[in-house]
Amino acid sequence: MKIETILEHSLSLRRQKQYDQAFKYVAESISPESPYAYLIWQHNPIFWSDISTKACVLTRRNSEDHEFIREIFSVPRFVRSFNRNAQPLPNNTAHLQQILDDEMISIVSESRALHWVIRDGNKQAWGVLSLCDMSLTHQRSEILLGMLPHAPMGLSASAMFMLYEFYFKFMKFNKLISFIYKDNPNSLKSTLHLGFEVEGELLKHNLDPETGKFMDVIQLGLNRTEAFSQSNQRLARRLLSNSRPHL
Repeated sequence: MKIETILEHSLSLRRQKQYDQAFKYVAESISPESPYAYLIWQHNPIFWSDISTKACVLTRRNSEDHEFIREIFSVPRFVRSFNRNAQPLPNNTAHLQQILDDEMISIVSESRALHWVIRDGNKQAWGVLSLCDMSLTHQRSEILLGMLPHAPMGLSASAMFMLYEFYFKFMKFNKLISFIYKDNPNSLKSTLHLGFEVEGELLKHNLDPETGKFMDVIQLGLNRTEAFSQSNQRLARRLLSNSRPHL
């Protein structure tokens, strides 16, 4: 069977949110020795499952989150802090819902991204978390995180520690990277606090759409060893009440 046919049927199942069936179909249709065997792993239902502890829950972003996405993206200065080059949300609700569902059903090699909503233990939404520009070859991704003002203290750090478990242990990727504008010292400080290390400064690297000026950007990186350092593990235990993330 042609790989295009397999992916077409897989997409049909994913559109119906039949992720278990899509995984089973792909696993039965592609040999483990095939050059396309990597597609089996990408269909693991874990990619669409919640990542949860008592204190924090990460849910895959989808059309049901459209009101929250509008809410958080309308917060003054949120886009500038989260991703100042992000495209404006479409005015049409159905269009936005379609975009969110297309993101949700895609596998990594199709979208090169994964998106979650950050929730507290009561499932109240407070933020968004994204892996972007994912490289299967180099096993690295850029990470973006943004929160509503007055989000519960420690929730963003909890979300990051839960992501570390998913990203480094399940996905077995090698590295996370973060690009922070030099005029955003608070973001730099919090990112360093989570184990990232400064790898370099990119001078006049990105065009700021608000000012029309080219801005300096600081590149930070985090590998598995740094992610699970003793200091990070101590903080994770305190924030997550000694509960391990459930994948």
